[in-house]
Amino acid sequence: MDRALVCAHGKMVAMVASVLQASGVTTTDEFARLLKVFAETVGEADAEQAEILELWSETVAAMLPPQPKH
Repeated sequence: MDRALVCAHGKMVAMVASVLQASGVTTTDEFARLLKVFAETVGEADAEQAEILELWSETVAAMLPPQPKH
């Protein structure tokens, strides 16, 4: 796996998530959650693809503001 390529694609996915949120299509955190579920589903057939999708989900989630602690 080419880590730089995977990371670059992850940043592009994060940008798409931002555009979708700005357009009112879905929230960024929902996009990250759905991408994680998709990674889990893909993982049933292809572990390497699932790992990449999981990294992308984490990249999207990392751009979210920290949640307040209760």
